[in-house]
This record gives sequence, structure tokens and C-alpha cells, in this order.
Amino acid sequence: MVSIITTLFNFTHTDTLTTIFGDYSNDFEYTSNEMFRIIVPPICPRCNTKMNHNGYNTYCKKGLGSVKIGRYICPFCEKSSEEDRSFWEKLKTDFFNVLDVIYQHMRAQHVSYQGIASIMELIFPRGKDTIYNAFADSVEKTAIPPVEDI
Repeated sequence: MVSIITTLFNFTHTDTLTTIFGDYSNDFEYTSNEMFRIIVPPICPRCNTKMNHNGYNTYCKKGLGSVKIGRYICPFCEKSSEEDRSFWEKLKTDFFNVLDVIYQHMRAQHVSYQGIASIMELIFPRGKDTIYNAFADSVEKTAIPPVEDI
């Protein structure tokens, strides 16, 4: 049987993928059925036995994408575990932070929430109430430096 091994160097957007997966070592793989998992399964924390690959869990965000995260099961104690999915959470957070900045710039130009929602239909559909809540949250998170004596 012939198998083709896919590496990050085979992709045209290597820089983007390296940024996303840069915190992970070379011990991880992206399989042919689009699953992200560690090549050598981890050791069971309960009984110190090598775990077996056991499929995947799919995490998705409507309109943004999905990712399959590898699952493992111990053959003796049947404890299950899953790969770290922090890269997916970080990717979503970074994307929505960019949207928050877009909302702030549009509000600075006095664009209404309905107008922002109409523009966002072209980028990533969001309702005016969702945009209002995201904008209000981003304003609350903004760090305002203390006023100093002149």
C-alpha cells in the first residue's frame, strides 16, 4: 500500500498554518481525513499504559469552520482523553477580536448598528443585537490609562 505523508511544507499558506499550530511540537499530525492528533498516543494518567487512537470530536463555529480533534482511550482502564484544542479557541478568539476592532472603527464613523450588520453580511453575518453586545463588551475591555498631572 502506498501512503502519502502530508507536511506543512506541502501547503501554499505555510506561514498562516505555522502561526496557528506554532505552539505544538513536531509530535502532532494532520491526518488525511482532516484530524489533528498526536502521532504517538499519550500514556494513560491512571494506569501508565499507552492509549489507543479512538476517533475524533468535531468542534465547529457556524459560518467560520470546524476542526476534528483526536480522541484516545486506554485499553485497560477505559479512561478516555482528547487532544488540547486551545489552538481552535485561540483562532476563534483572534477572529472575533478583529471583528470587534471593525465594529469600533465603524462606530467611530457614526455607522448605525443596522448599517454595520448590513456590511457584515458580506464578511461574516452578524445581527445588529449581536454587534451591539460585542461592541459594548469590547469597549468595557478597553484599558484606559490613568490621567497624569501635566
